[in-house]
Amino acid sequence: MSAARAAALLLIGGALAVAAAAGRPAGAPQSQPAYPAKLAAGEGSELAESHCLMCHSAMLIAQQAKDSTGWEKTIALMEKWSAPLDSTSHRALHRYLLRSYGPRH
Repeated sequence: MSAARAAALLLIGGALAVAAAAGRPAGAPQSQPAYPAKLAAGEGSELAESHCLMCHSAMLIAQQAKDSTGWEKTIALMEKWSAPLDSTSHRALHRYLLRSYGPRH
């Protein structure tokens, strides 16, 4: 093997090792966690933080991807299990959860 070819292979091998050590290919964007540690910002997020996060993690909520009926049933069940909301808060929480964590397209 020629010295030039050996040097080229060494250079390529070194570049691959650096890329592997970085955990991602050179130039690739940083990966994001699959589910957030915090709830999405937006109208109604304070309500969800004060009523939902006392028992559930943001990750659990973000995993749901429920439709309107699914979130309605979930909120009604949580209200039944000692998380009462007045009708205005109920509707606001439903809108927030549906908008932020509705069905994925």
